[in-house]
Amino acid sequence: LVAYELGAGGRMASVSFQSAAMGGVFARFPRALLVHRAAGTAGRVLYVFLVAGPAPGLQGGMARVVHLAVPRDESAGSLARMYGAFRAFNPAWAETGLLLVGPGLPQPLTLAQAFPSAEVQLSVFHLCKRLQQQVQRLALEDRVERLILAALSDTVHAATESSRRKMHALLRDLVAPDLLPQLHIRWLLDDEIWAAHRERSWGEASNYFRDLEIVTQGLSQVFSTELALESCITSLARHYQKCVSKSPPDAAMCSAPHPDHCAAWAAPQSLPASEEINRRTEEGIKQSLSDICTEPAARLCLSEFAVVQKSVQLIGTGEDALSIQVLEDAHRVNMKGPSSCTCHFNQVFQLPCRHILAVLNSDRKTLQPEMLSRQWQKGCDAHQAGQDSADGLLEILKSSWNESLDKSLVVSFLTAEVSRLLTHCSREEFEHRYRTLRELADSWIGPYIEVKL
Repeated sequence: LVAYELGAGGRMASVSFQSAAMGGVFARFPRALLVHRAAGTAGRVLYVFLVAGPAPGLQGGMARVVHLAVPRDESAGSLARMYGAFRAFNPAWAETGLLLVGPGLPQPLTLAQAFPSAEVQLSVFHLCKRLQQQVQRLALEDRVERLILAALSDTVHAATESSRRKMHALLRDLVAPDLLPQLHIRWLLDDEIWAAHRERSWGEASNYFRDLEIVTQGLSQVFSTELALESCITSLARHYQKCVSKSPPDAAMCSAPHPDHCAAWAAPQSLPASEEINRRTEEGIKQSLSDICTEPAARLCLSEFAVVQKSVQLIGTGEDALSIQVLEDAHRVNMKGPSSCTCHFNQVFQLPCRHILAVLNSDRKTLQPEMLSRQWQKGCDAHQAGQDSADGLLEILKSSWNESLDKSLVVSFLTAEVSRLLTHCSREEFEHRYRTLRELADSWIGPYIEVKL
């Protein structure tokens, strides 16, 4: 379905586009809708409509897209016609009860009038993205910036009132008062904004943010490279089709490389022989994870590798490190091994992250035991791994008793027990225990000191 207006010279001035697949998704999940706005060239703006609520059965972030539109301009009249086209394409629009929008969406009253029975609310995804970008622009000390962004990540994944209040207090105490107004930290304490997001589990919140990141970045890149609106909407439609198609090329091709990166675009090759080599490499990595890692560790790493398989990897070479970007994040992987990366996942869990797995995939290599700490390896007793990681435990056991050494011994055994509980449990139980430790650490020591779990 396509609706358009013509401008000067008979050129297309506005367009609304929706495929049959998009319409089918919205008909199944009409209750919560997210409206994303992306600026492009020549003053044009792309509006992307996505399913924002639970959508079981949808594979990949692009499957959430239900409508694409480029209005003539952002006047109330043009936007009203755009929303009108969406309603005309989708009879189920009257069932929409929640509309999520980014900060500063033009003409919010026009949107509210187009969906009179729906509540218009600020999108947590857009709120957090904006907060992240503004914090990074403040030129804070590296330690302070890392602490704030780590706390923001915790808030995204477990949006409890406690975590949001801690994030609010952290920003209030660490950011200069004259800079606080632009951060809009009051949004963190608004229960209505976080109500829908709070219902998502840790894993659901992570997948939701990843899906939206993939969709918004991919579509924005395609939209910003086209000049004529006719070719622009065609490219957007093709991009959507590639990403949701079950046959190759798959979602790994659904993002153009950023022009600022002087690096190779690691996209799937079209030759059958190359596809077979890629498939065998990926299966080898999966098998090596299964053979070497404990079950919880293997699940964590396979989750990371799934992102690698469905994303673009921008791999840049340096003297002593490789720069890896898996669509949204750029991190540095140690060339020796590779066994370490600067990303949060690798630093916290000490496991092969998506960036390390991307290097293995690119180099046609598999995971080796020396790349993994002992506590995550199969056949390694968790108590022994905990003892190995405790500094000087053997010396403590051989020494004469005193209060300081007694405390060290207690800490060592406690560390080993926590390690055992984290490595020998289901994924759901792991997430629950990790969040509990995070809450305990912040409550005991305070949110102003970054506590490595």
